Amino acid sequence: MTMPHRILVLNGAAAGEGATGLIAALNHGTVVAQRELAGRGAAEHFAPLTRELLRDTGWSAGPELIVAVTGPGSFTGLRASLALATGLALGFHCRLRGVTVGAALRSLPNAQQAVSIMIARRNRCFVEDAHGGAWACSPEELALPHDTAVMGDGVASLTDVQRANLQVLPYRFPTAQAIVEASAHTTDLAVLEPVYIDAPEAKLPAAGLRSAPK
Repeated sequence: MTMPHRILVLNGAAAGEGATGLIAALNHGTVVAQRELAGRGAAEHFAPLTRELLRDTGWSAGPELIVAVTGPGSFTGLRASLALATGLALGFHCRLRGVTVGAALRSLPNAQQAVSIMIARRNRCFVEDAHGGAWACSPEELALPHDTAVMGDGVASLTDVQRANLQVLPYRFPTAQAIVEASAHTTDLAVLEPVYIDAPEAKLPAAGLRSAPK
């Protein structure tokens, strides 16, 4: 199946102080409108900025395909961006696809076998290999074979010794075009599910939940 012309891209996966979310509209493979959301709390701006961006495109019929990054990454950013993507796809009656951060980064030049390393909470990083395996660890704990190609904003958290044994590619975040390129190898979905590495931090009270009022 050929790729549609009008594509909306959402990426709310980035975590940490330097996190940057992405909303982009592409027409025939070219970015025609784009918004970047920097810093913590960016997730709450996804919906209004997406409305603004779609208005700027002049797409009276809306997008034909929505592609969103499914993780691994920020709980809040993923919840906001994936719920928005699913809702918009229902509203516009358009196709919906999801890709991981690593798959999108591997669509960039010379990155097909690279390992993505993205900043996570609590001084850790999310690691995703070329086979789709994903895990979280501290930068100090990360041990990769000599000369492994690596990319992502988490590479900067590695030590000089670690980086000296690796091939560091110049990619911190996936571009809108890379996200779309990665989606060409996926299938349409009705709902997007986030890729969570960590368990949710919210926990039930030790005494359990109160009974519903009668």
